[in-house]
Amino acid sequence: MSEILQFDLWVGVAGGAGAVAAALVAPSALLNTLGVASQVMGIVVGAVIAGVSIQAAFFDQAFLRKLRAISRDPVSYLAPFLFTAVLGVAAMIGMLVLSALTPTTIPAVLATIGGITGLLTVWALASILPCLATLVQFIGLKVAALDVPDDIDVQIKPKRAAEG
Repeated sequence: MSEILQFDLWVGVAGGAGAVAAALVAPSALLNTLGVASQVMGIVVGAVIAGVSIQAAFFDQAFLRKLRAISRDPVSYLAPFLFTAVLGVAAMIGMLVLSALTPTTIPAVLATIGGITGLLTVWALASILPCLATLVQFIGLKVAALDVPDDIDVQIKPKRAAEG
């Protein structure tokens, strides 16, 4: 939960609240933001793909053995990017639904869909910053792995029957 309850979520909540307010006060203004928001989500998803690609390029067998030797989980460095991708895709689905609505749509429906979509859109955009921090941590991981020899032979301890 601590990875979800970060500043980017609260920025997203503010974005969702702003979308609800816009839906109630100026519905056409909310619907006019869809063009820009959809382009921004395309950029966010592209940035996520780039970040995952940068990391995946380094996950060869020798580096994975080094990670095991220093007891690091490579998935923890990819998870923030994948979570941001999920947020971005969910936001785009919300935008598709919003694009079918008009300013004369029932205000409660427009506010609900707009609020959820605003939350997801702004959250996805703000979560790029923690992803960049993870990328910096990954560079630190590469540096930490320099001290481990390339030809290390890591033995996996078999699980005991009582543990499994």
